[in-house]
Amino acid sequence: MLNLRPLFKASQSQKESPMSNGPTATKSDEMSQDFERETLGHRQFEDSVFLTLKMAYRPFAIRIALVLISGLLGRLLLLGSSNVIGIWVDKNCKAPLHCRPVPAFFSQMQPFDFIVLLSLMTAIGFVLTIFFRTLFSRLSARAVSQIYDEVTWRTSRYPMGFFDSTPAGRIITRFSSDYGNVFRLFGGPLAEFIAIVFDLVVMVFLMGFASPYFLIFVGVILLINYVAYRLNRSQLRVARRKLSASRSPSIAHFSETAQGASTIRSFSKEDSFTKRFADLDRYYLERKLDTVKKLTFFSFQMNSLSSLLFLLTGLASISLLSLGKISLGSLGVAFGLIVLSGNTVQMFFEWLAQFEEAMIGVERLDDYLRRPLEPGSFLPSKSQFETEHPRRGNLTNIHTPSSPAWVGVQNASVEFKNVKFRYHEQQPWILKNLNFRIEAGEHLGIIGSTGSGKSTLIQVLFHLYPLQQGEVLIQNQSLQLDNPNQLGSLDSFRRSMSYISQDPTLFQGALRENLDMTKSYNDDELFSVLTQVGLGQWNLDRPIEERGKNLSSGERQLFCMARCLLQRSPIVIMDEATSFVDPQSEELMVRATHEYFKHRTQIIIAHRLSTLKNCHRVLWLDQGCIRQLGPTDKVLGEILSDVF
Repeated sequence: MLNLRPLFKASQSQKESPMSNGPTATKSDEMSQDFERETLGHRQFEDSVFLTLKMAYRPFAIRIALVLISGLLGRLLLLGSSNVIGIWVDKNCKAPLHCRPVPAFFSQMQPFDFIVLLSLMTAIGFVLTIFFRTLFSRLSARAVSQIYDEVTWRTSRYPMGFFDSTPAGRIITRFSSDYGNVFRLFGGPLAEFIAIVFDLVVMVFLMGFASPYFLIFVGVILLINYVAYRLNRSQLRVARRKLSASRSPSIAHFSETAQGASTIRSFSKEDSFTKRFADLDRYYLERKLDTVKKLTFFSFQMNSLSSLLFLLTGLASISLLSLGKISLGSLGVAFGLIVLSGNTVQMFFEWLAQFEEAMIGVERLDDYLRRPLEPGSFLPSKSQFETEHPRRGNLTNIHTPSSPAWVGVQNASVEFKNVKFRYHEQQPWILKNLNFRIEAGEHLGIIGSTGSGKSTLIQVLFHLYPLQQGEVLIQNQSLQLDNPNQLGSLDSFRRSMSYISQDPTLFQGALRENLDMTKSYNDDELFSVLTQVGLGQWNLDRPIEERGKNLSSGERQLFCMARCLLQRSPIVIMDEATSFVDPQSEELMVRATHEYFKHRTQIIIAHRLSTLKNCHRVLWLDQGCIRQLGPTDKVLGEILSDVF
């Protein structure tokens, strides 16, 4: 099936020319507006963000739980070696005031026994820690990869209005920068962050075991670092959101510049477009520098507070030791753990600040995850995330007494009944109460000036935009998008039509993949349709570059015709299909049309009146209305008389 989404856009009258995207003075308020749009209502997504993460990790929950247990045990063994050393110090202590009795298990142990015990604890702890970090990183990476898949499935099923109104740079940012941050931080770094949490839990437990007095200092360390984190969290969050929002404008401008390069060069506007990109890029770098400054200041605050606390802890430890409140062994253990915990607490809050960026990425992806789909679309049955979107696997009580009327027929009728359409409520009507019927097997030509509604009529026929009034019938049957028992028929409805545009879309990959996107045909069938359009000498493994840049305009048109032949749809639509082809290729296409599409229903949009000479009737559109509909000779005669 042809991928029709990128082939259709709003009519040319609704779009700006490539030059209209030219440079303007970069203003920070423009970026601020983009930032506001990006962050509007982010608070309402907080619950759904955690629900999304829960759905992503749910398939791996048992394995992750076992891995977490191994990680906690590993950190306990590694850090617990300090307590064993403290017990050994107390066992060998000769000053009664500064010593305390050791547990019975350790009282009979010799130095060699302590060495063996410490070696075993270190070795097992190291193995369990490596096992935890490696396996958890892999499981976490697989979990967040599901978010990417689920968002992709939904975005590919969005209404066309979303792609018309959303800058391409913003979509690219979602699937590159935002997802990159999520994948990067929720893989190995998340394992590191959890290991830090384990260290804090284990250190609190071990310090309490060594001497409860030191828990006070741990509590103070946690408190002052938490205060520093809360004081900086809002600024860091805003800075990161502004940084993330500032990426998409420069990406969108770069993409539009690359696509319109030939036009830009023709009008000698390279300098202005370069300046525009430089301004956008400069704004992004300013946001990047601002974020780095805030992170650096945050880290400096935490380092300064931790250093001051270490000094106070040392002074307090001397007093406790002189009063006999702690032993030498517990002092060594607790003070060492406090020093370590200070660094660990600081790392914890610094990592927590870093994960703010990842959570922003999850929040943005979650926004795309929950937007409404195109009416009549549904998710594949393998989709695992429980959202409100319809899925093939969760539809109940489906009963279709028979296949749609357009399935399995050689040709099909098409009827427009009282169709009115406009792209937005604020815009004027583009199609105005259209009523006409194309009989099965009939060849209908459509003509009209630019902006008359020709391309819009085809978009309405494919149901790429919702109709405001009326209905379109194929083989006397309409598409019931609001009927849950017919979910999925939208695809079969569109498969009933083949489309040949004046600018066919091809994708980077092998010729075979571009010709048979559903992988439903064997090589003989593929060679057969290529031969029918005069491309039989092509190799099925021939590489095709992006948008078919390594093919001529005529070759792309012929290749598109081969795809339509393979599709075997009862209705064939040609939109200025011969506009950019040479006479030889045009002859091949016309011959193929007459020979291979002869018995199919044909809808031909053309500016060249000669292209319509073999049509049974011609529809003349004028400002969205039917100006004339009748036999070809009569309508073409009216056009010629009107012109001359």
